[in-house]
Amino acid sequence: MNNTEIENIDIPIKDEDLFLKGTIYSSPNTPKKAPFIINLAGLLDHRESYFVKYFTEKFVNAGFYVLSYDYRAHGETKKQTGSRWDKMVIQIFSDIQIVIDWVLTHQSYRLFEEKIILFGRSIGAAIILTHGFLNKKVKTLIALCARYDYHTTIIKFQEEIVQKISPKYFLKDEPSNNKRILIAHCKDDNRIPFSNLSHIKTQLGLNAENVFQFEEGGHSFKGHREDIFNASLKFIKKI
Repeated sequence: MNNTEIENIDIPIKDEDLFLKGTIYSSPNTPKKAPFIINLAGLLDHRESYFVKYFTEKFVNAGFYVLSYDYRAHGETKKQTGSRWDKMVIQIFSDIQIVIDWVLTHQSYRLFEEKIILFGRSIGAAIILTHGFLNKKVKTLIALCARYDYHTTIIKFQEEIVQKISPKYFLKDEPSNNKRILIAHCKDDNRIPFSNLSHIKTQLGLNAENVFQFEEGGHSFKGHREDIFNASLKFIKKI
């Protein structure tokens, strides 16, 4: 990331001896006050993974602050928690609320009009469409290849866990959805079935222009990342 300014941060988890390891990215051309994009990684990825860094650089160059952090059991945070992400998946999902509040509290001096955007893929997208959806402080949600229902995973989570991490149990058809939410998926995704897109679209009552679908590209949107970025940028600029 040439010309990108990097500020490593620790986001404390209250009542736990734990800090989520993260980074705020900007450039010399970033306005003193700008919207924050929280860039959420996929499962077993982290803030230095290619897909995360690709969009971080794109959004920084477009004039945003970008914050990315390592979940529990991921990246640098894994040194504190260990690697059993399946044992802490509920907290992985709910931690986004702490991150959002941390930005609002500790980054208010450079956060433009409290504009926070969540952008993420896979489990990151599911976090966006659960706790991110509930948090009305978030202005825009951009979810790529999100899973609708965690009953469908190879790992068989207990029912009480499934209901706390599945967008199916969080999403509602609200008037603000089409101004707030953008989703995308590739038909040949080999990890999360394409049918998840239709379920999410229907439950949210999204218009066609809020839903991007591609014939090919797989789980990483190969060949369509520029399309995703341009669509996301256009959508964000509406807020």
